[in-house]
Amino acid sequence: MTVENRDTKYLYDQITVVIPTLNEEEAIGPVIDEILSLGIPKSNILVVDGRSTDRTREIAEGKGVRVVLQEGKGKADAIKTAAKYVATPIVVFMDGDYTYPAGHIPELAGKVLEGYDLVIGQRNPVGSAQKPVFSFGNRVLSRMFNLLYGVNVRDVLSGMYALRSDILHELSFQSRGFGIESEIVAHVASTGGRITEVPIKYRERLGRKKLGVKHGFHILVDMVKLAWSYNPSFLIFALGALLLLPGLVLDFYVGYHYVFHEVRYYVKGLIGVALTTTGVISLALTLMTLYLKRMEIRLLKHLRQCREQLRKGC
Repeated sequence: MTVENRDTKYLYDQITVVIPTLNEEEAIGPVIDEILSLGIPKSNILVVDGRSTDRTREIAEGKGVRVVLQEGKGKADAIKTAAKYVATPIVVFMDGDYTYPAGHIPELAGKVLEGYDLVIGQRNPVGSAQKPVFSFGNRVLSRMFNLLYGVNVRDVLSGMYALRSDILHELSFQSRGFGIESEIVAHVASTGGRITEVPIKYRERLGRKKLGVKHGFHILVDMVKLAWSYNPSFLIFALGALLLLPGLVLDFYVGYHYVFHEVRYYVKGLIGVALTTTGVISLALTLMTLYLKRMEIRLLKHLRQCREQLRKGC
């Protein structure tokens, strides 16, 4: 056995490939075959099925891989279920719809072995694999996420990523559906973890598409909810900054009637000034919390590097 083959075997022994599925009978067979062609053992492939009504489970079981029924409903519960069965130090998640090439698994998992906590597959669509509306929505949500959590991730919602398995047991699983990917990134970033992205191909799926535009709004709501856990001061001050809008409207109303009709609204004027002042102060504090969050993440990363250096020196 060559050195390269030994290294590859060692890598594959360290990972579990988890595939959440729901009615993917057209794609699950080719997906598993592609993973097996890499040399990954069948025992290291786990299909977490959301109680499919088609032949998904039957096909997966026929390939000899592990198949379990997920507890609960939705992708977040599928990943929560997977955490109970993963015994390897590294876990690689990928969708069961054939959009993510299995050939990227070694590179993603290898980055975790190098010391990264989370490695995201940054999607590069092949042909018309991703419609413009979904591409635009992904960019908007990724930028919104970066603003909230002080990171710089280009594809926060990618369904293919590798991470340290113990991170799964640290998650609170606040997200209920496709927003689980953003929760994982938020958790890793907020604890000072190392995150990187690897460009991967993104193919057209096999079978019926499940993700719609409405799911994008659900993911956005999940991101905002997560802010309460990972950046609560931002959320509080951002809500306070919204008072600026009614304050400015009321100020304009009072000013307009005073200038053009010589009508004085003293109480409304005081309320308008109070709302506007509160909104301006809250907006300033909102921006401050964003900078403080970035400083916090940098400090956590620095402390982590110091601990690693001390550990190596012992």
